[in-house]
Amino acid sequence: MKPEIKKQKIPLLSLSFNVYNEEKNIEKVYKECKAVLKKAKISYEMIFIEGGSKDNSWKVLKNLAKNNKDCRVFQAEMEPGRKLNAGMKAAKGKYFGYMCSDGQDNPNVLPKFIEILEADKADFVKGRRIDRKYWQRKFISRVYNGLAGLIFGINFRDINMHPKVFRRELVRGINLLSRGESVDLEVVLRAQKRGYKIVEIPVRERVRAGGTSSVNLSVAVSMFIDILSYKWGNKGRILRETYQK
Repeated sequence: MKPEIKKQKIPLLSLSFNVYNEEKNIEKVYKECKAVLKKAKISYEMIFIEGGSKDNSWKVLKNLAKNNKDCRVFQAEMEPGRKLNAGMKAAKGKYFGYMCSDGQDNPNVLPKFIEILEADKADFVKGRRIDRKYWQRKFISRVYNGLAGLIFGINFRDINMHPKVFRRELVRGINLLSRGESVDLEVVLRAQKRGYKIVEIPVRERVRAGGTSSVNLSVAVSMFIDILSYKWGNKGRILRETYQK
């Protein structure tokens, strides 16, 4: 007689976090997300992907995973796109979501996102920043979103805002093309090409409590270059070939 094999329960949500120099924020973010999801009775797993940190982020993560079964931790290359790709590969949930590990993203909207998805009112739900604090970032964001909207016909005011939660079929088995911050644009473009209904929900931005931002002028320039590549360059060609099959 063959031994009985217990099937692992698939969580409703796999929530992934990119980590870079966030030793002061990781545990707070984990505890807040856990409290929100448990209160809403949403089954979940949390996945933290660290890479390139110069502080004790990886040590903190290993201790977190050791003491909490709902938390899994991995290391990947430093670039945001590579970390997100690793999180997608590790995910087991019906829905995949991701947000920042610096405490700026508000997890209290997650139950609303899941409610919309479960009611089949959308395939992809994302945040839209309101009351952005710094005018420089606000200006760059408006130009970036405006240009992306003009070129790709994306009617969003904030492509890069998190959380983002969507059906995991969108990213199951794929390798993201973007290594950098333009990975958010790629995820949205993939959803657009799959014909996903995407809903934006207003979310108030929070001030990070610690850590350091990885966004600078060179990152902004790289993001604008990637817009051109997704439209007329090699990345655009690969996406077209992928979704024409």
